[in-house]
Amino acid sequence: MGAKAELSSLSAPTKLIPSGCKQLCKKLYFAARMLLLWPIGFLAGGFRSPPDPATIREILFLRHDRIGDLALSLPILRRLKQAFPGAHLTVVASPSNRDILRHNPVVDEVFVYRGFVSYLKFVTHHRFDLAVDPFHNEHRLLPAFMTLLTGARHRIGFALAGREVFFTLSAPFYDEHKSFHQLMQLLLDSLGITETMAGEAAETVPLILLSLEEEWEAAAMTAPLCDKRLIAIHPGAFYPAQKWPLERFVEVAKELSRQGFGIIFFAPTKEFPDFDLVRPGDDSGLLVIRETSMRQFIAILSRCALLICNNSGPLHLAWALGIRTVSLMGPTIPAVWWPQGRKHKVLRRDLPCSPCNLAVCPTHECLRNITVAEVLSAVNEAVSNTEEDK
Repeated sequence: MGAKAELSSLSAPTKLIPSGCKQLCKKLYFAARMLLLWPIGFLAGGFRSPPDPATIREILFLRHDRIGDLALSLPILRRLKQAFPGAHLTVVASPSNRDILRHNPVVDEVFVYRGFVSYLKFVTHHRFDLAVDPFHNEHRLLPAFMTLLTGARHRIGFALAGREVFFTLSAPFYDEHKSFHQLMQLLLDSLGITETMAGEAAETVPLILLSLEEEWEAAAMTAPLCDKRLIAIHPGAFYPAQKWPLERFVEVAKELSRQGFGIIFFAPTKEFPDFDLVRPGDDSGLLVIRETSMRQFIAILSRCALLICNNSGPLHLAWALGIRTVSLMGPTIPAVWWPQGRKHKVLRRDLPCSPCNLAVCPTHECLRNITVAEVLSAVNEAVSNTEEDK
């Protein structure tokens, strides 16, 4: 297709979660760390009341992690801009997620994080009034410390094992029973931004804007399926334990193609180097895309009626675009990452070991127990309801 291979950044495997013994050591370490760090809070500025909107001219928002986290953070960026309309909003993004913010009208500047030294140089040349650390289940001190380095009078983030000493506003605690959006609201509450203050409180889906050129390119890339109703499939995920078997995604693709749908099957080369061995064939109703950029993926996805995927970055991009989804959730903590809204169907097995939150599972039973027939049933129900979207 002539597109560069960047989609693989949507879902790349990482290291294993530490063992139970290491987890116990971590808990002891965090307890000791909190006691040692607490005196620093007095030197870091102490606690203050929520800021007067008129005094906030520069805001820094940290989101230099994964694609899904930034996609889900789009509503809080909009809310911050509504609450502080005169402020210049800068987002610290990662090389892999920066393109989500292209054409976003509420973001004034994007700084791409390429290491601590580059960040330090950046903040020393800026004067921020408010710094926001939204890393809700992040035990590392670095993001919290990064807010302190801004010199901002007002700093907010989540409390965990001493991280709160770097903040000047009441730091909420992470709660795995709350959704991502509810957790972000806790930060807004600390800033004095209540749910009722939102100008668009009823609108839960943010916008990822596309240019006309991007829309035209996506139309050209999907031209072989132009006479069909499009369904996208992305079998990738960040952790191996989050992946439903690839061969079952292929079965779903073949069956939906036989039903007359146009199937766009994303199989990033970096993540699925041997996919040609299980390629679903040359059927006119199947289009396999191996290489695409982030913006091309978003543009193509915007043309689809539905996305079938694992719990992954693509799932949250589809949510941000208002695209219906059928997703498969394995060991992930469900309350936090379950996509919000009636447009989204999640298939999940609640086993005694769930949610284990493991990166790699020896049995993978929670996902392997979900059948192709269940996915097809959920897909057919979802596409029959797409008239509600019109």
